[in-house]
Amino acid sequence: MPEYPPVTASFTTLRTWMAGHTSGVSFRPPANPAALDNFAVKSGLTLPDDLRDLLLAANGEGRASAGAIGNWRFMPIAEIQAAWGWLNSLAAKGAFSEGSPLPSPYLRAAWWHPGWIPVVSNDRGDYFCLDTDPPEPERSGQVLLYLHGRPERPLVAASLAAWLVRITQDLAAGVYTFDEIAGFDGEAFLWSSLEGKHLLDEVQGKLVTQD
Repeated sequence: MPEYPPVTASFTTLRTWMAGHTSGVSFRPPANPAALDNFAVKSGLTLPDDLRDLLLAANGEGRASAGAIGNWRFMPIAEIQAAWGWLNSLAAKGAFSEGSPLPSPYLRAAWWHPGWIPVVSNDRGDYFCLDTDPPEPERSGQVLLYLHGRPERPLVAASLAAWLVRITQDLAAGVYTFDEIAGFDGEAFLWSSLEGKHLLDEVQGKLVTQD
């Protein structure tokens, strides 16, 4: 896997871009390390280093933030824990038993998997997640998009660090624009993902950028 700058360096670049080009995007103070440890204990999962470093730089965005990830919000650790617990509770009750996700060689075949950690939310039940239990252990920490009402599970990036590097590069290149009323174009920055480009776009098949 290629070497990427530390996630904190890319996040600083992202935060600086947001301050200079948007209004309404606001980040919370750093997370309490004890809160991160509490989630690890309650979930039985090991937080990927990228996620821990990111939360120790800023504990996500507040509820009123405009959404730094293409109108979607970075979640604070309390919301991460709540969302993870809620989705696992639904799965335990059989809420997803009839769901059939599209197969992917990179992901476990599940509508929801307890090894997925939601980190970015659209506040409508959809999440960008970090995968801590992929079929191939070396892919641990990859980013996927969980859509609660759709069978697609796009692989977004090989890691949180890789995704943030791509997003900051695309922001600097002018791939995305921000409107004071509508927010960002390009739903949730899927143009910067490995798979699923334009999955949520109104104009199907409109290529803006290619890998």
